[in-house]
Amino acid sequence: MEKKWEEMSAQEKRTARFETWMSPQGVQFESPDTEAAYKAAVIRFSDAIQMEKAPDRVPILLIGTFMASQLYGVTAYEAMYDTDKLVSAHKRFLKEYGPDYYVTPALIGSGKILEILDYKQYKWPGHGISEQSAYQAVEGEYMLAEEYKALIDDPSDFWVRYWMPRV
Repeated sequence: MEKKWEEMSAQEKRTARFETWMSPQGVQFESPDTEAAYKAAVIRFSDAIQMEKAPDRVPILLIGTFMASQLYGVTAYEAMYDTDKLVSAHKRFLKEYGPDYYVTPALIGSGKILEILDYKQYKWPGHGISEQSAYQAVEGEYMLAEEYKALIDDPSDFWVRYWMPRV
């Protein structure tokens, strides 16, 4: 009988995750070589995380935010406002460089959504900074010391009435 997730040890959970990752349901690989490369990357990652044996080589995961898009001439502004250009640049990057693991271009975020939200914690390309620049955090005091009581008394009310309008 299989153990329930909440009854598993951390090691058992990790093993279960890697088993699921190794044999994903509903995934059709385009070729046996693609499947072999995928499984090698899973084993490499598992070996690196579990530290029971050395991986065949150092796993590669690049988190470069705008790196892939800028490498192919897509500005930071275009990356945040033109999904087709963003995805095209990322696909090209994956084909040319073949990293073991991949961070979705959704990590970059959408300028349109930030505009709709009237988001105040960042300046982003074309919205407070140049179209070539990466986003910048806007440091601010979003909660005052004297507001802790209001937060503790009614967190939902505090977030809606005070914190959200500030950010």
